Amino acid sequence: MTLEAKPKFIGRTTFAALSTAVLLGSGAAAVAQQSEWTGPGAMNISAEGPAIWQLPGKRALDPKLFGTPDAPLATQVLPLAARETNADGTAFTTTREMTPFSNNIREITGNFSMSVRDNAARDGLPAKDEVALESTFMGPGGKEYRVVVDRVIPKGPDHPFFGGVGTNVLMHGSTGIGTPFVVREMSYAVLWGIGDLYVDGEKVDGGRVVHVMVSERTRDENYQLGFEVAQPDELEVHLMLPNTKVSPTGPVTSPVPTAMVLANGDEQPFIHVNFYGNINVTGNHLVPKG
Repeated sequence: MTLEAKPKFIGRTTFAALSTAVLLGSGAAAVAQQSEWTGPGAMNISAEGPAIWQLPGKRALDPKLFGTPDAPLATQVLPLAARETNADGTAFTTTREMTPFSNNIREITGNFSMSVRDNAARDGLPAKDEVALESTFMGPGGKEYRVVVDRVIPKGPDHPFFGGVGTNVLMHGSTGIGTPFVVREMSYAVLWGIGDLYVDGEKVDGGRVVHVMVSERTRDENYQLGFEVAQPDELEVHLMLPNTKVSPTGPVTSPVPTAMVLANGDEQPFIHVNFYGNINVTGNHLVPKG
């Protein structure tokens, strides 16, 4: 499949809210994967079938969050020099560089399985929250990807990580939790963890920051992203590996080795996949029932 050539990718501005100041080994001890976790704070999430792979693309700018050229907002998140404007300079249109939050997507298939135990509402060490996650999906270039996570990141530097696992929290948009490039949404389960990445059965990297949300559906029936929640009574599962990993001295910028070569010859430096097929959530009574 030939992909459109892409210019420079927007870097740490996009991922600042996903970086972490914790050290390797600070997450909860590895826990054995099991089909269903039970007890206080336990949730189990699975999905299988249709999904989307998000390619680098410019993100349209919501005027409620970013203002206008005459009255700009959120300049600390996205500087004026990083914004495109319309022809007469009266409105911001899109980011100037590429982001992982756009309508440049490809339909794929995959499966996702995650069990979490939300034992702590606040950040802090040692980690108390727990996770066991495994997800396998096909990329648009024909490669198979597998992500495995068994440790949480219990403390966030830019905003709370809810101890590594959060449940029933508002995220993104104007909340200050996560990037405003994603619309404000209810997240029934959210995770910040440390994981390994496999491509075509081979482990290609470890210590990757992994961010997961089980949320209201932000994209419409055609998988298009706007400025509001598109389908609040439906669910989607977000799985993201930003260009950040952990190290013994703290977070480091590190492109994800995706082996996904774009038409301009660059390797895609992140993974952002949404799952839509057969989503099942147990352990959370607030999740919409289909």
